[in-house]
Amino acid sequence: MADRPVELSPRALRDLRKLPAEAAGEILGDLEILKKAAWPGPPKVKKLRGRDLYRLRTRDDRSIFEIRNGKVVILRIVGRQDMERILRTL
Repeated sequence: MADRPVELSPRALRDLRKLPAEAAGEILGDLEILKKAAWPGPPKVKKLRGRDLYRLRTRDDRSIFEIRNGKVVILRIVGRQDMERILRTL
């Protein structure tokens, strides 16, 4: 099966650029997981309750994403402590 495309929104790209290089590299490595048809289950990838959004856990950071037309779109990359606040704005 072909890989699923993964795209970073402009906001997620800005979030990524603000992170230290080591953390950003680790997040980009983890985003490769989302290209495969079968994702790992919790705690790595989890569907968010009551929403059509998912999150990918990397250290203390969370990549919030959705599936659009068969493509994974990363909406935001946020710290664990900011996740609830950020979700209210999405």
